[in-house]
Amino acid sequence: MRKPPMLAAMLLLAGFCLNASGQSSEPALGQDRGAKERGTKNQQAVAPPVTKQIFRPKLLLQDALKIAEGFIDQQHIDISQYWLYRSAFMLMGDEKTADKDKLPGWHFLWVNDNGAMGDYVEIFVTMDGKASRMPSM
Repeated sequence: MRKPPMLAAMLLLAGFCLNASGQSSEPALGQDRGAKERGTKNQQAVAPPVTKQIFRPKLLLQDALKIAEGFIDQQHIDISQYWLYRSAFMLMGDEKTADKDKLPGWHFLWVNDNGAMGDYVEIFVTMDGKASRMPSM
């Protein structure tokens, strides 16, 4: 019984808070929409968004997967009962080593259909295109 009045009070309070937080960048209904384009005294400058430097790997994921599959064939690793569970870009190295000194590459993980712990195949492909198998349990 008390829920509808409480809900109405909360919605009313939220409406007051939104109105008090400042003017909207959009004109209200019925106002001149051209005022925004002409500029007003109350208009504030907005800083452009900060863009981060985006890193693009030398070796694309698709190419690294082809290299990993070729490595599996070359090493005669039977993955007929496995499926590709995960692929991720990672930095290989000791956790105490600085990131700039770690080896970047693509990590691929194939897991077995039977779900047995430790029964998986891990392949790491460096940005130079060299593949290696990581030890499993």
